[in-house]
Amino acid sequence: MGTKEQKDKFLTGFADGTYVGCFGLSEPGAGSDVGAMLTTAKLEGDHWVLNGTKAWVTSSHESKAAIVFATVDKSKKHKGITAFLIPIPTEGFSLGKKEDKLGIRASSTSNLILEDVRIPKENLLGEVGGGFKLAMKMLAQVRVRIGISSQALGIAQAALDCAVDYASKRIAFGGPIIKFQSVQSRIADMALRLESARLLTWRAAVIRDTGERSTKYSSMAKLAASEAATFVSHNCIQILGGMGYVTEMPAERHYRDARITEIYAGATDVQKLVIADHIAKEYGISTR
Repeated sequence: MGTKEQKDKFLTGFADGTYVGCFGLSEPGAGSDVGAMLTTAKLEGDHWVLNGTKAWVTSSHESKAAIVFATVDKSKKHKGITAFLIPIPTEGFSLGKKEDKLGIRASSTSNLILEDVRIPKENLLGEVGGGFKLAMKMLAQVRVRIGISSQALGIAQAALDCAVDYASKRIAFGGPIIKFQSVQSRIADMALRLESARLLTWRAAVIRDTGERSTKYSSMAKLAASEAATFVSHNCIQILGGMGYVTEMPAERHYRDARITEIYAGATDVQKLVIADHIAKEYGISTR
């Protein structure tokens, strides 16, 4: 996706990790319902003029460029959505306050505010009206859903490691609590959920690498891994007891970080809809 000129201009520095970019799709009144988007884009001569607000943008304050989605015709709903490349800084482009979040505090999250932002028409990404398909493709591919799955697996693994380490050292009733059957049962359940999600994520990645359509499997991986992260981090706190509730130990951070994996890049309920839709199609049934 993108012209040679766009790649030459925007990819340098981003591909090697020198710079960070952000992705503005959600809005204060339009999260999963992308068709309700209110941010507009109007072509005036050789420039597009954008107005609106984007919400929940990850790494917004660290970014050097943004992919922003806006509608060129509200009556067309999702068919009017178009993608644009905006360098940061650009006149009329500003950032909202950093959100004080439950987790993932290492990166900023804020609104993107566009007030008569003028960008060259060459900054159109893809085709007019092609933004919705582009956004869905980006959310479905390895770099997003499988990427979030991998993030969730890392959180779950860290929580399991923390729980096992603590249980092997915490002495109660004359021995380490890992000898208690109730603790062993929790650890077994945690490991089972983690490894099941890991295998689903690997399968989704392999299918993607072969060039086959991987939307169903990437959604399955994202759903399984995010729920596993929440489950494992919750049980980690239970094993640690009071020590799991204090910031002295990493358990509470794992729990806080896990929660976002069930929300961004497609919430849990959205993943279930995607999975069910693909399964129905495999049986020749329409869900629309």
